[in-house]
Amino acid sequence: MRRALRAAAATALLAALLATPFTPAAAADLQIVNGGFDDGLAGWSGSHSQGGVDAVTWEGRTTARVTDADPGAAYGRESMPGLPATAGTRYTLNAQVWADSGTAYLYLRFRDASGRLLAGGGNASATGRRWNRVTTSGVAPDGTATVSALVYSGVADVGTAYWDEVLITSKVTDLGVQIESSVPNATTFAGGSAYAVYTGTADVNPQLAVVDLATGQVTRKITIPDSAATPTVGGWAAATATDGSVYLGTYPSAKLYRYVPGQSAVTDLGRAEGGYAFIWDLEPGADGRVYGGTYNDGRYFMYDGGAFTTMGSVPVVAGAQYVRSLAHDPAADATYLGTGTNAGLVRFDNVTGRVDDLLPAAYAHNSMVGGLTWTGGRLFAWIDRTLLVLRVTRQADGSYTAATDAAITDVDLHHSPARDGKVWFVRDGLLHSYDVATGSVQATSVRPGLDVTGYTWSGGTLVGLGAASDGTRIFTYDPATGRWSSRVVSGAPVLPAAINALGAGPDGRIYTGGYLTGGTGVYDPMRGDGDESRPDRRTLNGLSQTDSMIAHDGLLYVGAYPSAKLYSYDPAGPWPPTLRYTGGEAGDKADDCEPGKGPPPQDRPYALAGGPDGTVYMGTVPKYGKRSGALTVWKEGTAGRTVCVVPDQSVVSLAYAGGKLFGGTSTRGALGVDPVYAPGASATLFSFDPATSAVRTYPLPLTAPKAVTALAEVDGELWGLAGGSLFTLDPARPTAITAKRLFPDPDYAAQSSRAWRDGRLLTVAQDPDHVYGTFGDQIFSIEKSTKAMTVLLTDSGMEGLTADGFGNLYYKVNERLFRLALPRP
Repeated sequence: MRRALRAAAATALLAALLATPFTPAAAADLQIVNGGFDDGLAGWSGSHSQGGVDAVTWEGRTTARVTDADPGAAYGRESMPGLPATAGTRYTLNAQVWADSGTAYLYLRFRDASGRLLAGGGNASATGRRWNRVTTSGVAPDGTATVSALVYSGVADVGTAYWDEVLITSKVTDLGVQIESSVPNATTFAGGSAYAVYTGTADVNPQLAVVDLATGQVTRKITIPDSAATPTVGGWAAATATDGSVYLGTYPSAKLYRYVPGQSAVTDLGRAEGGYAFIWDLEPGADGRVYGGTYNDGRYFMYDGGAFTTMGSVPVVAGAQYVRSLAHDPAADATYLGTGTNAGLVRFDNVTGRVDDLLPAAYAHNSMVGGLTWTGGRLFAWIDRTLLVLRVTRQADGSYTAATDAAITDVDLHHSPARDGKVWFVRDGLLHSYDVATGSVQATSVRPGLDVTGYTWSGGTLVGLGAASDGTRIFTYDPATGRWSSRVVSGAPVLPAAINALGAGPDGRIYTGGYLTGGTGVYDPMRGDGDESRPDRRTLNGLSQTDSMIAHDGLLYVGAYPSAKLYSYDPAGPWPPTLRYTGGEAGDKADDCEPGKGPPPQDRPYALAGGPDGTVYMGTVPKYGKRSGALTVWKEGTAGRTVCVVPDQSVVSLAYAGGKLFGGTSTRGALGVDPVYAPGASATLFSFDPATSAVRTYPLPLTAPKAVTALAEVDGELWGLAGGSLFTLDPARPTAITAKRLFPDPDYAAQSSRAWRDGRLLTVAQDPDHVYGTFGDQIFSIEKSTKAMTVLLTDSGMEGLTADGFGNLYYKVNERLFRLALPRP
């Protein structure tokens, strides 16, 4: 059961909400039958005097017309039978009305199980020869079984009104899953089948799918188990051991699982030593052994005969938090380790424990060696979309060095095992080959059109399995003939995806962006279906993990990870959105906002804002291992640019006010920086002048805040959240900053992710007297005139905040979207 709303009213309006006893969130939308009168008056029963109501088309809409020419009579229609309702719950009713003459009235009606009308409810009225939205709220009295809507003209009233779009909501509504994913994260092969791991959420376990490569069908789906103490959400690692067993490396509890083909379940082998979170890669060794690498203690381990053994020191490479990739040379019993967040590449001798550094000096400034393969007598290393081909040589003193045979740019992560002297991969969308003997790269005209998570060979045919916009696909290519195919895998797991960002689009819909596996959900406010276990609309594929959204000048702008990509989408046009800018390609990779240089490549776009001239601003966190975030400035017709604003701090909040852009920073750098927070630093409020590009900083009257996580323009002022404090300033007098403590500062040491995205602030047009926001697990309101704060809702795990055109608030918990209806008089 969701937690009760706290009773602490700041105004009469908010007191009405807080006085309502708490009830669990209603599941899915309440749908009034024929609420838009598309089927005439079906579902609407006569009320009061006979006649007076008919179904007509008015101003291009199907409507119910209430005609009242008799001051001694009352006319109306009620939505019957009513919808299930719970006593003590607040319900809010909305409708569109054109009052052609006189006054139109809208009422909530509560009835008991026998249909008897109970006391209580709410009403609203409207006048005016235009379409008006009317809203009313009421608390269901004791004995309530149903709630309904009444469109009405009372005794002593005369006039004509046209009604449309009658919609209702309870106080808190669980709108359910918004995004589904059928994307494999890791793939291995054995005996004519692919074994693919599909990520779940905090509430839904991941699955292992067994795919018959010949038929393209899933032959078995197995849920990966976990426990409350050691949950398993997903996995990035899969490998087939020499004994035919399939091993899976998972997160966030670094558990290893084994699957024996043909069985109906996987075996939980436990945590791979230590208290770290991720097994990032697995490689098979001799005699059924398996090697693995972890985050966040940079450990290299072996699993053999039921036992885990740490290989070498911890971390295996000094300063490494990630052992991100592995490649095993079985002939030499040596394993190559790709590490980060300061990129490292070493050869580890599993017999002697000797470690040799192989990373070419030109790549030492990179964050991570993301992929490794030992094949064809060469080591293939993937670093930020560059594929290095390395020739490893033993020196006279017993050490090993590497020489670069090739450096191939714009390459996808995975590549094939060598066959007939060639390795295959996708470069810039096209399938290519690399000839190991000659070092030549040859392009084909084939576009696989999927993000391959693993390759194998079936006879002389290359086979790849991975994610496409329509689900999991199998790709095949015959090098001898050039024939190729791509087909959707039948029966692949379809699992909920966690929501990572949400925002209101220019079309009034609520858009949600998926965590990790990407995907975009679209919800039409107040019009959802009754199945909260599946999205109302088909998930839109084509975007990676979404970190931020904003509606600006009729478009939806989306900030996506990785590489801080900025997209724009016109709801009237086709999907997917248009890529406008890539922050991961900006700056100088060798520096971290050093004087006179640009920022490092950017990765996580947590902040978006729009300027009055159409400019879009994006605030970002840099790539792994860096501290300096940046500000991106992009406008249609320009190339865009990314600039340093506050060295060693990330830009996590933005708002345009008083002719300038204001930004807030976090002292937390990217993942992998040590220490996590810039030593001795305080979060910064800055402004950026669009005319001159001048950056100015403003000291906050707070004690060493770690982050400014929210900014908003409120009636010409700038409002912000820094930790648990609210601050405000007038852009015309920006040095006169006022601050007020709302909450205790969060424990950012224990919850460092909050230092990127802890707070939200927004205004709602339907309520000009308040500002709404989030902090931790709470939604609150602030009265503009007094700055009095009231907590409206506490919901464990809630994040994000946006509003629809009705004035309702939306937030998310894991994969589920929730609506909080604000009270109306």
